Order: sequence, then C-alpha cells, then structure tokens
Amino acid sequence: MGELLPEDRQIWVRAFYGFNPEDAGYIGFTHEAQREDMLTKMKDGDLVLIYGAVDSLTDADLQRQALGFMEVKLERCQDLDRQTEESRKWKLDHGFQDRWTYGLKVVRAWRVTNRVHIKTIAPIAYDSKKRFERTTKAVLLEPDEKRRALSHHVRQVNVYGEPPIATDELDSGYMNDVLKPSKGIPPSFGDRTSKHEDGENHLYLMKLTANAEALLGRTGPHLGQALVKIGRSNDPIRRFKEVNGGFPKSAVCRWELKYHQPFDDGATTHSHETELKARFAEEFTSQSGEFYTGEWDAMERVFQTFCFSKMPKILAAAAKAKGVK
Repeated sequence: MGELLPEDRQIWVRAFYGFNPEDAGYIGFTHEAQREDMLTKMKDGDLVLIYGAVDSLTDADLQRQALGFMEVKLERCQDLDRQTEESRKWKLDHGFQDRWTYGLKVVRAWRVTNRVHIKTIAPIAYDSKKRFERTTKAVLLEPDEKRRALSHHVRQVNVYGEPPIATDELDSGYMNDVLKPSKGIPPSFGDRTSKHEDGENHLYLMKLTANAEALLGRTGPHLGQALVKIGRSNDPIRRFKEVNGGFPKSAVCRWELKYHQPFDDGATTHSHETELKARFAEEFTSQSGEFYTGEWDAMERVFQTFCFSKMPKILAAAAKAKGVK
C-alpha cells in the first residue's frame, strides 16, 4: 500500500457496538450494494473512526464515545474469513449471522486512549440526519473534523487476519504523528562545527487571553472554554515572545505564559512533557499536538499537580513576561 501522509487519507465515521479489530479484521456491510457503494468512494489507506452506538448492546460508558481507527484496504472479503471463533459466536448468539457479512479488509488499527464524545470531533457528521448512513455505511469527515480526529492519542492494536505485531512494537502517540512515514535525516554538505550542551529545561503552560473561539471559530464544543499550549524550552521567556511574535500588534488576543517549571535536563523534561500531554488528552479536548481546550481552573490544577509530583516547586511566570507584545 505504501506510506501515506495523514493529509492523503480520508476519514470516515461509523457507529458500532464496540471496537474489536483483534477479533474481527474487517469493516462489514449487511448488503453487498452498500459495500460496493463505499468501494467507489473510499481509497486505499482511508481510516474509519468507530464510535459506540447508542444501543443496549454497547457498554453504557462507550456509547457516543470515539473508540478507535481502522485502516482500510480496498479488498473484498467475507466476514467468516476475518473473524475469530469468539466473534462468530457473538454474531450467532445475537441472531446477527446475516449482518455485516460483506467486508472490506482492515490492515491496521488503533484504539483511542482518552474518552471523547463523537460530537466533539465530528459535529457535522454526527447530525441526526446522517444516522442511518453512519450505522449502515460510513460518513466522510469534513476537514476540521478530520483535524480534530487526528489530534487524539491512540495505541495500536493487532488486527485479526494480519501478521501479529509484538507488543513492544505497537505504536502509540497522537494519531497525526503515528501516521507520518518515518524519515531519515536529510544529507548536508560542507564543513560545519556545532556544539550541543544539555542543561536546564522548562515545562511550560501558556493560555490564550481570550476564549478558545477567538482562534478555533464560533461553532463547536470549545465555546467559552480556555485554550492552552503545553511545551518545553530551555528559555521559556524567549519561547513565549516567539509564539506571540506570530500575532499582529493589533491582535485582540495573545498568549500568556502562566507557569514554567525547570527540570535538570532536556531528556527528563521531554519525558515529562510527553506524559503531561497524554494526561491532558485524557481529561480535556486535544486540538492537535500541544493545544487543548477545557475549563481553565481544571487545566491549571492538572498542570500544577503534575509538576508538584515531579518537583517540589512551581515557578510562576516572570512578571515582565506578562504583556510582552
């Protein structure tokens, strides 16, 4: 199939009773015509985002939640070819032996690690008018919905019917990142001398001075919420100025450096940054990589608690940094 960039893939949303690619390595359709219709719309490498259907067969805490991504290969299959015995038995026990029998192969899959309502990701695709299409085929995400979908943290799982992957080789990270092809370091030529010194690095928390809609638009679940940025730098004041340098002088909002916590070296800070981002992704809404929306008091508390667990003292942002334009 080759390696595709995230922007080369379409993302579709589909409702189901759960997410179990380990037992069923296919996307199923009850009628052959439904599968053939999707074959005309999909491309190899497209992703299907599964969310928990609102049904008694779905665990209550999974209903309406984004559960995971499946990467589709445009190759027809039958359900029995890509199912474990346990999956087949589940269908028989529920009288579903004639449902979802026409399949398209799934070659890779990732489980979403944080809990997020599907409407937070895809408010347009989740419109009630598209309910039948979401449950029988799939609905294509709009560009903004796709961006939000790719911003969530995932953990790769094995797919039944595909070669198994060792546990320590299963990817984890933000969906947008795990989809990017690995790249070698580009060659460079000529003489050069450089010196790299490790030393104190800071984990920082920045907050937009206006509510999230000032940058993310006036529709969506982020309305009235705070927008924050998490990062690390060996000079957080300089980084703060660089980030605000992207705003025109007449901008009605900009970033505030609310907190920065020093650690001994870059590797330690990077490890803490990765852990903190995963925690924010679980408790708040990721808006891609390092940006999150939610209630400010809660986000401030999580950042402080996390830093206190790693170091005994948090440094408030320098007063002179506040208001730098």
